[in-house]
Amino acid sequence: MKQGIVSFLILALSGCAFLSKEPGRPPKIDGVPVPDSKRLIYIQNVRNNTYSPGMHTRLTQMIMEEIDRRGRFITTREKTLAKYRLYAEIVHYQQVGDLMDLADRQITSELFVVTRVEIIEAETGNKIPMERSEIPGRVHFSTQIGFRESELEAQNRLLRVMALRIAEESERAWYYSLSGILN
Repeated sequence: MKQGIVSFLILALSGCAFLSKEPGRPPKIDGVPVPDSKRLIYIQNVRNNTYSPGMHTRLTQMIMEEIDRRGRFITTREKTLAKYRLYAEIVHYQQVGDLMDLADRQITSELFVVTRVEIIEAETGNKIPMERSEIPGRVHFSTQIGFRESELEAQNRLLRVMALRIAEESERAWYYSLSGILN
């Protein structure tokens, strides 16, 4: 009985701590946390210059979710409040058949996407230098063999990976620009 009450209290208290903590893990420079005013970022809706409809809206949402999950930036939907602005554009989308059957029908396919990304400091309009301005992504899928999935499901899997890469590259460039470390 006592163990049940103790475990319930521990779960209840840990749940309260989880819900009341600040958003994410603020990064530190020389042991000093970066102030929230320098962590505010506005994520512009991703542009789509390809024939694949709807990818840009899903990628925008996934980037926002990934940046929120990582907790280094604080996202805002108010453009005027943001210290930084993230712009992204899908510039290339391609589906290629990898494995063909005897009747020249695709058994497996590959999706390849290239997204152009930049971070701009809102006050000055200066671009923050990034390691690479175009981030590629690739997945393989099949509707017939192995782990079967549709093109849409494969796109979602690809976009999740792209959102992770975009968030990671953006955070790295932002951190290096603040700390003065050359990347």
